[in-house]
Amino acid sequence: QSMLELVFAPCSPIAGGKVNWIAKSDDEIIEATMKELERLFPLEIAADGSKATLRKFAVVRTPRSVYAAVPGRNKFRPQQRTPIPNFTLAGDWTSQKFLGSMEGAVLAGKLAAEVIVDKLTGVEPKGEKAIMDSVVKAAEAKTARDPPGLRGDDALVFGGGAEFNQNNKQQLVAIDPEQVKPSAEETAAAV
Repeated sequence: QSMLELVFAPCSPIAGGKVNWIAKSDDEIIEATMKELERLFPLEIAADGSKATLRKFAVVRTPRSVYAAVPGRNKFRPQQRTPIPNFTLAGDWTSQKFLGSMEGAVLAGKLAAEVIVDKLTGVEPKGEKAIMDSVVKAAEAKTARDPPGLRGDDALVFGGGAEFNQNNKQQLVAIDPEQVKPSAEETAAAV
């Protein structure tokens, strides 16, 4: 017995695909998968089930798992080195050779580390990737505003560490009182 797990990105007509697999039924996806596996492994798999047998399956759809890889989109992915001092980007969405994926995130992390090491050792940057004019214009047109749902501007609001002083405790009580509610043991000990 073997287990086979297939993961594929959304490939709709907007991304150049001929079929929107996310919209297909589980049975249609399994039928197409078995036909493709039969094509790739004709000695082991037959779509009619006469060779290897499909015992069970589950189809999981994650329609926004990756961005649509439409032609011309790569030019909008930022490089790891930024014009902001001591600010380097990493993530599968940055400029690297893979799509949005774990492999892309790992490669982007490696490229970001190279940017940092190059800067620390005095190595000249390997070239600039121009920021698209449309991105610059869109950024210039934006007005600064507070992030939705956040109150305050200290480290606790943004998930960073901070000294847990009275001011921060009051802020945490206002944002999420459950976080500072005493446990049953603490309540019993106080009595």
